[in-house]
Amino acid sequence: MKINTLSVENFRCYKKNKFTFHPQVNLIVGKNATGKTAVLDAVSVAMATWILGFKKKNDQKSLCPTDATLSYIEKEGESQFVEAWPVLVSAAGIVEGKLVEWERSKDSPTGNTRYGNASSLITMAKQCDEHLADDINLPLINYYGTMRLWQDPKATSAKLSLTKSIAKPSRLDGYKHCVDPRIALKELVAWFARQEWQAFQEGKESIMLRVVRKAVINCIESAEQLRYDPKRGELLLTLKGAEPQPFNLLSDGQRCVLALVADIAQKAARLNPHLGEEVLDHTEGIVLIDELDLHLHPKWQRHIIEDLRTTFPKVQFICTTHSPFLIQSLRSSEELIMLDGLAPAQLGNMTLSDIAVGVMDVNSPEVSLRYAKMKGVAIEYLKLLDEAAKTPEEKLQDYKYRLANHLAPYADNPAFQAFLEMQRVAKLGS
Repeated sequence: MKINTLSVENFRCYKKNKFTFHPQVNLIVGKNATGKTAVLDAVSVAMATWILGFKKKNDQKSLCPTDATLSYIEKEGESQFVEAWPVLVSAAGIVEGKLVEWERSKDSPTGNTRYGNASSLITMAKQCDEHLADDINLPLINYYGTMRLWQDPKATSAKLSLTKSIAKPSRLDGYKHCVDPRIALKELVAWFARQEWQAFQEGKESIMLRVVRKAVINCIESAEQLRYDPKRGELLLTLKGAEPQPFNLLSDGQRCVLALVADIAQKAARLNPHLGEEVLDHTEGIVLIDELDLHLHPKWQRHIIEDLRTTFPKVQFICTTHSPFLIQSLRSSEELIMLDGLAPAQLGNMTLSDIAVGVMDVNSPEVSLRYAKMKGVAIEYLKLLDEAAKTPEEKLQDYKYRLANHLAPYADNPAFQAFLEMQRVAKLGS
């Protein structure tokens, strides 16, 4: 499953808009409040339609009253917000090698989310549901928000067995919490515990466990080993030349990537166990990640996209970012979705400064904003000095007052003030 286009109407900040996606990587860039997360939320509503075709629905995502676009109006002296209806989310994409179009809508705040125009996609899902015992490939769908590591999904059980599964395992467990933007970390840890307990009993570890470990090690620099520690009840990560570290003591960046990659990998392995060691090479699907650069050092940002590409080669990633390093790492400008401008023709040969100015609309990125302001003040100060030198004596005091005001905000930089004061004395005297 991959989404080619997404159209929205009266959804959040979008009155009407259409987005086109690259089949591999998509990086959504825009200023704050331009609707980056709204795009991901709309895609999650669209791809969650797939779940409606299964009898066992491990997650769901419907349109909410708060999804309607709001307009602020003032009428007869009173202000109010007016909701725009209906809310529409429609998509077109490739599912099982076929082009499929579908739509979900909500006509009013109290109305249900309709899916009458999504029958083709739901029918395909029902057919998969009837053949789960066969070696059919199920598409992966996952959504990871900015709070992905710090909140567990509401449906997560507070107490999980570490040695046995509460319910009979099902391939559809790979869809549990799939469109909830939070990672079920407790369940992920319990999954590792059960897998390692099973490996201990059988004298060998499962293919599923090897696949997940390999994925994490591929995506975390210098990682050598990942295992579950029954004494601490948490995961341990070992880096080259270092002692094992419990998950709780890892950096936020390491924890974010570890949990995200492990969650994607174990869900893919659950959905398609018949693919064995090659499950990550052959599992298709869509993964949404809000702020992919979250907590990552710039060095890590430069290769995180390539790490995900190589680890999950058939997955379509749709991500948001504020990082020029991520933008620079894209293979093509077709992978860049700019919400407030046009993508440049080439990205690979652009410097970070070029990206900051041309893509992210940041002026003078080579210096700090305060330095740029100080430079502007200095230029204006020297212009005033030239004017003051030519002005009559009776107006000179006014110029001195204006010059002093220019320097006042920079009392913490005596060298800057002293230089300009020396210029003033040289031109005007005391």
